[in-house]
Amino acid sequence: MARFNVGDEVIVVARSGQMASWLYEDKRGVVQAVHEGQPYPNDVQLRRGGALCFTDDELMPATESNPGRRLLNETKGIALGVDTYKAQEVMKSAFTSSIPPNSTESAVEHPLHYTSHPSGIECIEITKHMNFPLGNAIKYLWRADLKGRAIEDLEKAKTYIEIEIKRREEAA
Repeated sequence: MARFNVGDEVIVVARSGQMASWLYEDKRGVVQAVHEGQPYPNDVQLRRGGALCFTDDELMPATESNPGRRLLNETKGIALGVDTYKAQEVMKSAFTSSIPPNSTESAVEHPLHYTSHPSGIECIEITKHMNFPLGNAIKYLWRADLKGRAIEDLEKAKTYIEIEIKRREEAA
């Protein structure tokens, strides 16, 4: 049975190995036809022109709330293969945690700007396997826009990347 019906508003979701979904990620459109039994059953008319066929996994209903969408877009390399529907649940639980927002535990042990990734992975679980400059660069990229100082965080990430480039050039 088809997941989408003619007339449904949808958003294209990138899927590993599906070039069209990467090229048209986050584009909105309307399902024009459903061809059940076909590899790409959903014929979608995109809002800004053009029409393509997509799998059910490459689309999500446009009416769904998706708090993890921005983070998935910003971290494509880290989020490959993440189920966006599961990611929504992770994000919802992160923002409805039983830990009070101003508690010492949430601010020190598991701050939201490091635990809000839709994959459910905490930043330190990745950066602890890196050297200091690379780990810090990832940390600042990870939290950009989550603390209200995106440009500052991106500049800090850039600084740590430049330090790592210089270190590697000197070692070569």
